[in-house]
Parts: sequence; C-alpha cells; structure tokens
Amino acid sequence: MKRSTFFTLCLFMVLFCPAILLAQGLNTPVITSIPGGFFVEWGAPVDVAEVQLDKKLSGSCEVMFDVPSVAALTEMLGKQQSPVNNSGLVSILADYWTFRGKPERAVPLYEESLKQGNIDESRAWIFQNNLAMLYSRAFGQHEKALGIVEDALKAHTDNVVLLNTKGLVLLHGGNPTEAIPALQRAVELSCQLPIYCMHLAYAYHQIGRTGQSYRWFDLVRAQLNEVAPGMKKDNKAMFDTLQQALPPNN
Repeated sequence: MKRSTFFTLCLFMVLFCPAILLAQGLNTPVITSIPGGFFVEWGAPVDVAEVQLDKKLSGSCEVMFDVPSVAALTEMLGKQQSPVNNSGLVSILADYWTFRGKPERAVPLYEESLKQGNIDESRAWIFQNNLAMLYSRAFGQHEKALGIVEDALKAHTDNVVLLNTKGLVLLHGGNPTEAIPALQRAVELSCQLPIYCMHLAYAYHQIGRTGQSYRWFDLVRAQLNEVAPGMKKDNKAMFDTLQQALPPNN
C-alpha cells in the first residue's frame, strides 16, 4: 500500500469512524460540536406521550456546557449519575433517556436540577411538566405526579400545557370528572387546540356524557383524522376509542 493511501485511510478512521460507531449504537447519540455547545441526535424515539422536548428530537443547544469535549458528553450518557449543574445539559440528558425508554434515568436529572434551583423559570415548568408525566405514565404514581404539576401551576396559572397535563394525570389516575375543569381551561386558553379538545371529549366520554363528548370531538374530528397516523400511542388510543364510540352524523 502506498504511503499516501495509508495516510488517507488512517485519517478517515480518525475523523469518521467514531461518528459511525456512535450512529450505530442504539443507546448512544451522535454528538458533534457547534458554536456555543453541542448538537445531539439520538435516532428513532420510543413513544412517550405529552413530554415537552426542549429542542425537539435534535438536542441543539446554544449554551456552553460544563464539559470539555464531545467525548466527555458522550461519557456522561453512559454513567448512572450525570452532572446537573447546567440546565441545558440536564435537558439534553433527560430528553435522551426519556426517548430511549429509560425514564428511571431521566427522573433523577429533573428532580435534582429542580431541587438545586439553578434553572430559570422558563425551563423549570417544562421540567416539572415532564416529571409529572413520567411519574404518571411510566410509574403509575398519579398522586405524586398531580402534586408536581399543581405546584408548577401555582406560578403558571394559565399555562395550557400544564393544565392539559394536570387533566391527563387525573384521567390516567381514573378521575375523569376531576380532570374536566383543567382540560376545559386548556381548551379555552389554547383557542380550541384539536388535541386538547380530544382530551376533553375523552374525559366526557369516560363519565358517560355523550353529548358533550360528541360536541368536542366532532369539532376537531376532521383535523385529527389528518394527523391520526402519526399520533403518539396514548393519543391514538383515545382517538380510536372516540372514533368508534362517536361515529360522524352523515
């Protein structure tokens, strides 16, 4: 082999093989440096309902994390205990573990960060929302979840996401009647966002108020039909139940 060819091959292995190995690992994200922080991609997620991602599925954060390199951030994802002194980093790590189907790794990150109180209010409520949903859906601890979301609502009374989450936690906990006021408020404040209308319709359906359920579901049925194939599992189950129980009037 010519020296130049050998050198080119070595250079390729140094520059590209780590990224290839990262991309191939199911539980390892692809992490690259960007100005001010890191860009993280972690492939196809598991189905987690109503969790608010900080930066969608790509964890692009324009903040300086307290880690020196891509390798260091990758290493953190492999440890049982991850650092929590930077809310941007907490968000990346918690999103990552949630969407890898390991909520038990995400919950301590959210809890420790909230306990330390070193995150701004615009991100704190997202952490509380996600923590509540994880406790409710992943662990079935509905009372604990309700306490978390109600605490968040004290500072964000009219936050539609939190109101909807409160309603869902109550629904999942078998309390549809108590869920309706929060879901109704979320519908009103969101100008009848279709997915929130469906949640409200489902709550009414659960207590046998068919007229009210039909009213809210039929209002957004056409819009929901268009997005139904891509719905998350919980929402798709609600949609299918309502679609079967409340056929459209021709």
